[in-house]
Amino acid sequence: MQIEKGISMSYYVNPHNHQCPWHPYAELFGSPNIKWCEETLCHWISEPANTYSNALYLIAAVYIFWRANRSRQPELLWFAPAMFFMGLFSFIYHMSNNYLTQIFDFVGMFLFVYWMLTLNASRIGWIGKKNRFPVLAALTLVSVGAIHVMYVFHIKFQIIVASAAIAIFLTEWRANKSSDSPVDYKFYAAGMGFTALAFLFTLLDGARVWCDPTNHWVQGHALWHVFSAIGLTLIYHHYEQFQFSERPNIDYDVDEIETQLEV
Repeated sequence: MQIEKGISMSYYVNPHNHQCPWHPYAELFGSPNIKWCEETLCHWISEPANTYSNALYLIAAVYIFWRANRSRQPELLWFAPAMFFMGLFSFIYHMSNNYLTQIFDFVGMFLFVYWMLTLNASRIGWIGKKNRFPVLAALTLVSVGAIHVMYVFHIKFQIIVASAAIAIFLTEWRANKSSDSPVDYKFYAAGMGFTALAFLFTLLDGARVWCDPTNHWVQGHALWHVFSAIGLTLIYHHYEQFQFSERPNIDYDVDEIETQLEV
């Protein structure tokens, strides 16, 4: 497949060799702003470990859908597609390694982390029910715009997700203070522990402290995918204890129903 070279905004080195299938796409759309430890193979799956490790996000999405569907709360149900797109877009990004798919990788993360931030703001009382999805959309769009500005000026836009994580922690603390009932933090603490472990592995990978480029089974960034999928699933459980939507009234009088059926 031949693709004409476009006017790329990239100032980064193309990770693909000239004869490789994804090389023209990185030339057309730009190269990603970071190169993880795993070497880029000359295949359609250019980073096997970092690509296939996203499967756990997809499994977690199915599990969350099953859990949330029973709650009849659309606010909880949204975590499932957010987790699914986070895994799917990350899979595509690490498979292809170019700037366009990297943007989608971040969109997947934004959908999940900004939904947590939005729900926390709702618990505090900063936004109403009708404003939750508009706020999520606005935060995501603004962040995508910020990504491109930071990309052009060689600023690591990974700090956007780190800043969002800090905002989630602070709004969780504020929501707990304003809560009328005690909040159970066992799932939240466990989830934060797994997420911190995931962050440690990706830092070791990015800094090349733990780095074997030829290992396509285990990589530090691949472990980021694994442990963050576990951590975010546990944090989802934390939100199950809150009531975001009115549940339908299912407390029927059994004797009354039997009487009506007999009539």
